[in-house]
Amino acid sequence: MLSCLFSVAALAESACPADHVDEFARIRYIHDGDTVHLEDGRKVRLIGINTPELARDDLPAQPHAGAARAALIRAIALHDNRVGLVYGEERHDRYQRTLAHLFSPDGDNLQARLLQQGLAAAIAHPPNVTYTGCYTRQEKIARCAGSGIWSHPDHAVIQAVDLTTANKGFHRVNGEVEHVSQSARGIWISMSTLMIGIHAEHLADFDPAELLSLGGKTLTVRGWIYPASKKQANKKFRNSGKIKYFMRIRHPSAIEMYPDGIETNC
Repeated sequence: MLSCLFSVAALAESACPADHVDEFARIRYIHDGDTVHLEDGRKVRLIGINTPELARDDLPAQPHAGAARAALIRAIALHDNRVGLVYGEERHDRYQRTLAHLFSPDGDNLQARLLQQGLAAAIAHPPNVTYTGCYTRQEKIARCAGSGIWSHPDHAVIQAVDLTTANKGFHRVNGEVEHVSQSARGIWISMSTLMIGIHAEHLADFDPAELLSLGGKTLTVRGWIYPASKKQANKKFRNSGKIKYFMRIRHPSAIEMYPDGIETNC
């Protein structure tokens, strides 16, 4: 469940093809590498990937944000801005964006293309996990090659002991598990100043016994980092007051464990 080691043969698989298309539509505007607007006004968030953020709210653009948007523009323009949509099991997110995988009319998975170019990171949000394994493998290709975002220090793995308030947003974090606990609300893993929460509604996708045995092991986790609330910092762990940051994990693909605790890219 927690392994991130793939064979060369697995990496050479086809790029996440679809067995059906739910709808064909035309793109009006591409907001960024993972969000587009359709001609009918719908806003579509691409399932299974996260691309660097463009400049906004006085914050500078993240490295390769413009390249991710430009790559998506080029791929869509090849077919006169027409795409196929494959919807997720959950069709809308909390912002009422439509959730879908995008395909070119000739069957090219556009999420997989961005991942292979190193312009996106794979991320799973249940129940929309149909392509999770395949997207993870496509990301692995780019990470092995050091392509795109994987060549930039801003996208390097952060050590949990080095987390600061500057480390907001999506990151991969590595560290030794200091404590694991379980409550009616889920399983809680402490890694230096970071608390990792797996809520009860997502535990069906995990092996709880395996999670509870992670103490002392070194993991790399991926997700969005937020400041921890006082409740999160003081009630979940015996190291009261040490927790400063929080990351919520929804799927096993967000946890990587390597032999001897050393990340192996290829």
